[in-house]
Amino acid sequence: MNYNLKGTEVSVTDELRTYVEKKLAALDKLLVRSDAARVDIVLSYLESEERQYHAEMTLHDAKHPLHVESYGRTLYEVIDAASGELVDELAKAKKKRHSNWREGSGKIKEFIRGWRNSI
Repeated sequence: MNYNLKGTEVSVTDELRTYVEKKLAALDKLLVRSDAARVDIVLSYLESEERQYHAEMTLHDAKHPLHVESYGRTLYEVIDAASGELVDELAKAKKKRHSNWREGSGKIKEFIRGWRNSI
């Protein structure tokens, strides 16, 4: 998976980059083709807001893009919240995809059983 990490008024250090990659490692298990996926991460500092840090993560996959946002008081708090929400959204999409596949295969089995019994 490719990561594109951008900081707006936030310095992106190697420590921060490895922390984000560690948090997003769970996405590899949920993606069908993780080599074709790309995650754009934008971290920003907002001076005028009460919650001063903001994180946006967008997962570009072959099937569908997912976008999450998070606000918080610390940079690591927003990274944790956004990455957790992204993993949850991807898990929900995968569960829905498997559910639809099982439902479709059940209908095909019913059709074949009905066709076989009519012969």
